[in-house]
Amino acid sequence: MSDGQGDAGLEDVVDGLLEVTSRVHHVVCSVAARHDLTPQQLELLRMLAVPVSMRAFAEELSCDPSNVTGLVDRAERLGLVERVPDQSDRRVRILKLTTKGRNLRSTINQEVARSLTNALGLSTDDHAKVMSVLAAMTSATKPPRTD
Repeated sequence: MSDGQGDAGLEDVVDGLLEVTSRVHHVVCSVAARHDLTPQQLELLRMLAVPVSMRAFAEELSCDPSNVTGLVDRAERLGLVERVPDQSDRRVRILKLTTKGRNLRSTINQEVARSLTNALGLSTDDHAKVMSVLAAMTSATKPPRTD
């Protein structure tokens, strides 16, 4: 049985995490809008630090590959990504950033980092502490990625 104190502390943790989530979402939406992108397209660019298959991208978003086709189509029309055949299985399409996409990804990463630092009130001294907490939280919960 709980003494009530643990539950109250847990509620504070949840409230804090939801507040951080809200601020992150606001920053992502703002940066995406500045570049005439949707938050999902921004996430696509961020995820493509290394090329991934359409299926792996869909799995990361927890949806069917057919659901990401429109998202990838628009990013491709904007000249940000290209679909290339997988060298080991030509039936599989790999998503890869173009030069324009890599440049925009770099710009977006810098803008998101600056904006999040401001939105969350982080100092340079806070970065290592935040990374430590995030690493502990995500290593315990993130499923292994399959490509």
